[in-house]
Amino acid sequence: MRSHPIILAACAVLALAAPASAAARPSSPAGGATNRAGALAVAPSPPPGTASVTTSATPSSAADLSSGWKIQSSAVAGGSGATISRPDYATTGWLAISRPETLMAGLLENGRYPNIFFSDNLAKVPTDQFNANWWYRTQLTVHPRRDGRTVLIMNGVLGTADLWVNGTKVADRSQLQGAYSRFEYDITPYVRDGQNAIALDVAKNDPKTYLTDSLLDWNPPAPDRNTGLRFAPQLAQAGPVALRNVHVVQHNAANLGSSDLTVRADLRNDTDAEQKARLDATITRSGTRIAVSANTSVPAKSTRTVTLTPADHRALHLAHPAVWWPYQLGAQPLYHLTVSANAGGRVSDRTDEDFGIRTVTSYLTPVKPGTHTTHGGRQFVINGVPLVIRGGGWSPDMFMRYSPQNIRDQLAYVKNLGLNTLRFEGNLPPDDMFAQLDRAGILAMPGWQCCDRWEDPSSKWPDALKANAGVQATHVAQWLRDHPSVFTFYQGSDEAPDAVKEAIYLKAFAAADWPTPQVAAAEYKSSPQLGPSGSKEGPYNYVPPGYWWANGPETVDPRDPTFTNQGSAWAYGTETSAGNTVPTQDSLNRFLTPEEQKKIWDLSTTNGPGTGPDLFHVYPKFNSYTKTARMGQYNTPLWNRYGHWSDMASYQRIAQMGGYEVTRAQFEAYLGHSKDPANPSTGVIYWMLNKAWPSLHWNLYNYDLDQPGVYFGAQKAGEPVHVMYDYADGSIRVANLTNARQSGLTATARFIDLNGTVKATARQAVPALASQDVRTVLTPKVPAGISRTYFLELTLTRPGATVSRNVYWLSTKTDEVDWPKSLGQGSGAVFKSDGYADLTGLQSLPAANVKVSASTRRNGGEATTTVTIRNVGSKPVPAVFTRADVRRGTSDGRALGGDDQVLPIEWSDNAVTLWPGQSQTLTGRYRVADLRGAAPVVGITGWNLAGLTVPARG
Repeated sequence: MRSHPIILAACAVLALAAPASAAARPSSPAGGATNRAGALAVAPSPPPGTASVTTSATPSSAADLSSGWKIQSSAVAGGSGATISRPDYATTGWLAISRPETLMAGLLENGRYPNIFFSDNLAKVPTDQFNANWWYRTQLTVHPRRDGRTVLIMNGVLGTADLWVNGTKVADRSQLQGAYSRFEYDITPYVRDGQNAIALDVAKNDPKTYLTDSLLDWNPPAPDRNTGLRFAPQLAQAGPVALRNVHVVQHNAANLGSSDLTVRADLRNDTDAEQKARLDATITRSGTRIAVSANTSVPAKSTRTVTLTPADHRALHLAHPAVWWPYQLGAQPLYHLTVSANAGGRVSDRTDEDFGIRTVTSYLTPVKPGTHTTHGGRQFVINGVPLVIRGGGWSPDMFMRYSPQNIRDQLAYVKNLGLNTLRFEGNLPPDDMFAQLDRAGILAMPGWQCCDRWEDPSSKWPDALKANAGVQATHVAQWLRDHPSVFTFYQGSDEAPDAVKEAIYLKAFAAADWPTPQVAAAEYKSSPQLGPSGSKEGPYNYVPPGYWWANGPETVDPRDPTFTNQGSAWAYGTETSAGNTVPTQDSLNRFLTPEEQKKIWDLSTTNGPGTGPDLFHVYPKFNSYTKTARMGQYNTPLWNRYGHWSDMASYQRIAQMGGYEVTRAQFEAYLGHSKDPANPSTGVIYWMLNKAWPSLHWNLYNYDLDQPGVYFGAQKAGEPVHVMYDYADGSIRVANLTNARQSGLTATARFIDLNGTVKATARQAVPALASQDVRTVLTPKVPAGISRTYFLELTLTRPGATVSRNVYWLSTKTDEVDWPKSLGQGSGAVFKSDGYADLTGLQSLPAANVKVSASTRRNGGEATTTVTIRNVGSKPVPAVFTRADVRRGTSDGRALGGDDQVLPIEWSDNAVTLWPGQSQTLTGRYRVADLRGAAPVVGITGWNLAGLTVPARG
């Protein structure tokens, strides 16, 4: 989509190459977006004799310096920057890395510390090696443009760095720091025609000192504290006039029937004479092509902003524009903007980017009698449609490694789950991920992170740090503003910014023409200008399903105006979940020894919060309020609700069903309460979506893309048209998350005894449901005489088709939460004495009898395995929580054994419960390559099933 430097060389006389490497790739700065920039901001003066510097975003004529890098500890390399940055310096013994990355990523790439995530190998990495500074160095060929300038663009440093070019110090570490800083250094005086060298002397990252990235309490810190280069530096050349801050401002009609587009660009003249220039802008999409231009003059050594408006260029008024929507509500059309600056009869600079036309607004829901919050909850509206935000918190890889294919796989999971949003609490990924979100129609909720230097009050920020905050805010606002997936920005996380910090942020965002709502904090706090956030956080550990559905005054602590760790489904929950996630046995085997696995289910973990052995992969040094270094907080309710286990196999079936149950309830409750008149639930971010390493805590799927029970519970709740059970009042509700009106539906509820007897059936026609509507359609009573543990089967049908099917395992003895003791506790729910639901009847279910058939169809590089499961038992015994896994197998239908599970995979449904005479067909899509040449087979497991394997031939 963006101009390749080799093409640009024809007009810009720029050619870059690392020795013996492929041609430089198209620009993808820390952004990586081409010229997602803003007005020039003057950075602090560089040291005497160094290059001039500005901050801005990158033109598309910039080339990523993404290859040819090497690293070495200064304790080994010795020497000075003046020597190391010379082209003739010998890098014998240095470690080659495939791209700019953190030190740990580079060491791992070079074979150091194999199996880093297995057992406690991570803890064995010596950290003192990172106390010394490390060198990053690359050598490249440059052919400078004679009529222009050569600029080196630094896209943030994790830690601090001195920058050297060809023996000259270009930047000092007092300036060159910050995860999202962007500095341009004019290195024209130092660049040679031919071989050139760039070297960075990088000091250790410290999130408590610098405005940088960290992974907070999500997992143990990386041994190097993520020191190094997160994003590739870039080299750019332009003629007499350079382009910066090119972007589109859109003014859309309320009905989206038209859009007025304004193109803005800064033209920078770095010469000593006035330059006459022409700005050409072209907007294209499919059959649409809009071309506009304007002439201007730019005084010497200055920048002039050119604005092309519909008032002067009628073509910039679009009738019936192609509108970008979240994927469940419509298509994701993107327009492409190309802008060039022409001076002296030739192209002087060029840039391009994609953008989407959409309108985002937000408001605080009305405060009425009975409203729990002081100001209401934060409601977001996309293109005039209020929708329930349903997403997960994003974590990058622990060592900040990035793979576009891995991101594609994870975003496919997000859509498979039926989620619509990812929250980025700091740790903003490369631009490629935001571009993928744009194309996928998944919303992005970025913001600054908590718990480190970012959230110190401004009184603890020296002036230099305040200036750095302004640089980073400017870059981030310029980078993200035209990504249609980005629907908001949170200027605070646990804390709202104070007046000084808020002014820094808002000034930068206003200068960037930021188009979407900004929010003060992820907690229910306010800032002077942005006002109340309408958002709340927590809890972070086990709560029973009914906790999410409870909505009365007992769920609110009036003593806490921030409503922190009051997680029932009202208002906007920016981070919350029921805590631990127990991976499947396949996944556990990939990163834990058998002895370590025993600690997960050890019977000592059933004696209440804090009990059980310490577990490295739950990280003992988490904040104490989460109490998750041991499994007691999670396992004790499972033990009391589901009954006892004696080994990993018996624990696994309880943990997987228990995870499914509470995660489904969390997402369903936030849907089910979305129309509550006094306390509508407007959104929830599951904490978290993924993790930076293999984990037992806070994730819907594991690092290896394993899908535990929580995954399929969330997926069930995310069905496009969905029938659900309200644990609080026993009602049955139906939600329509599609963009189309749903009619002709019928909801049926069946109460089924443990012995298979249908004790009661209720059926009701469902009124037509508008898009995003939720209705209560039934309120059946639990029939007398039903078993203490029983099932509720819900189906939503229209003639000839089942639209939604949802099975619950319930008890006539309900969970009883001690609300006064639970509120404000991140460790989750405190139960009243003997206050656990009784699901132990599940333990007495006889073995079920199922018949399974499977087949596989291949289409190019993709395979789809279809699995039909039939309960063929002669007795009324359900096949409970029956799961299918595609495995690598032999031609005669046997699994290979060992690590033979095929991942990633997108299942249409899984973990299903069937009674005799019922069947369900599941489909799983995956890459043919992930079979690794083996034949596909399907493994079937379940609560009361002996495992079996069937062939899945084509």
